[in-house]
Amino acid sequence: MSIPHVRRRIAPRFGSTPSPCIKVCEIDDEGFCTGCKRTIDEIRNWMIMSDYEQTMLLAELKWRKHHG
Repeated sequence: MSIPHVRRRIAPRFGSTPSPCIKVCEIDDEGFCTGCKRTIDEIRNWMIMSDYEQTMLLAELKWRKHHG
């Protein structure tokens, strides 16, 4: 008799990077926060992003601040 296959769920690894929020929260006409330059979706998802995703978004935000 074989042992049934058991699937283990691996918990997602949430990021630990501090939020880029600077408490200037207003969405502009292009859909970006005037303070941190994130979209509503990016703000909402920050807490469930991995460290890698947070780091990548911070790089994107730096670009948006200088080219937006």
